[in-house]
Amino acid sequence: MSNETWRLIVDKNSYADFSVSVSPAVEKAVVNGEAPPTIFLNVFDQDSITVGVNEDPEQVLNLDFCRDNNIDFRRRVNGGGAIYTGTGSAFMVYFVPTSHPDVPETTAEAFPKILTAFAETLSDLYGFPAEYRPLNDVQVEGRKLVPTSLKIENGVMTFRFVVNVKEMDTEVAGAAMPMPPEKVKDKVLKDLQSRFTCLEREAGREILADDLEQMARSAVEHAFSAPDLQIGDLTDAERGYAEEFRAEYDNEGWLFGKSESNRFRSEVQPGDTVGYGRDKAVGGMLWATLAVRDGKIWHAILNGDWHPRPIDSVGWLEDALAGVDATEDDVRSSVTEFLGRDDVEFAGVQVDDLMSAFGKALADQKPVE
Repeated sequence: MSNETWRLIVDKNSYADFSVSVSPAVEKAVVNGEAPPTIFLNVFDQDSITVGVNEDPEQVLNLDFCRDNNIDFRRRVNGGGAIYTGTGSAFMVYFVPTSHPDVPETTAEAFPKILTAFAETLSDLYGFPAEYRPLNDVQVEGRKLVPTSLKIENGVMTFRFVVNVKEMDTEVAGAAMPMPPEKVKDKVLKDLQSRFTCLEREAGREILADDLEQMARSAVEHAFSAPDLQIGDLTDAERGYAEEFRAEYDNEGWLFGKSESNRFRSEVQPGDTVGYGRDKAVGGMLWATLAVRDGKIWHAILNGDWHPRPIDSVGWLEDALAGVDATEDDVRSSVTEFLGRDDVEFAGVQVDDLMSAFGKALADQKPVE
């Protein structure tokens, strides 16, 4: 594989638009064998926010603030949490077939391997002490520099990095994405300004387009067996796929697909109760909603910013809880059986983590208004 030719694409899009159009288009082309392994370096041309595929914008964003301040927001097609990206910062994606010998088989293996290599790249290029922080970040002395997300499905690893190049407007980002206290309970640095840093601050100089391309090339060399990385562009087929995905995902039906109002509110009957619970696992935030009817769970919603594999497995767990007696013992039994499946990986999320959120939702049951 050392002489294999890979494609490097450098472009400019907003993170919001890129996440629901170009990114899934390139992934589809690589899955179909229509494109070679691809590294995509995207420099953001406007401020925007994306939330993860398993997040509810009504839970994690201040929607009124975003709309009043013209902050574009979308729901991605991959896991992870809400991310605010400013103009001039960058997004890098690896689209690499899992047949490549350097691609890990699981999420739990991929994050440390890929992100340790990326941290080493930044330290080598810029001289500051970047390091991998479990589960899915690169940090500098406790400050988050590179949040990431990952999807391993259909024979392709899609690994996404957000590189905070410029200083973030933390006042705007904090107002747009209010943090629940559980999010930072395990953090030494609690406020947004202290928790994040940027490449220019740590490097002590302006970062130019050539610097970002060098970073991308060096990162690939650190992580994979020396592919031949050649500048390329989207194909006509990929541009067509991007338009199809934009039509599918750039709408309110998709955006609020994980929202309670779209999931069960129209089916509520007199006597139904609903409860809410949330907690923080190593893998990320967990938001649980349990609707109960006649002593049994009739609808479950599990949202959050962890990285399930496959993406659809969250829905499998929600379906598995439907009809279960609304007791902690019965819910725990169902959750334990589910996480024991060979075709499911909730990296950094254990039975006790899920039960902390579900247990709170069971204890919080109130009549549906």
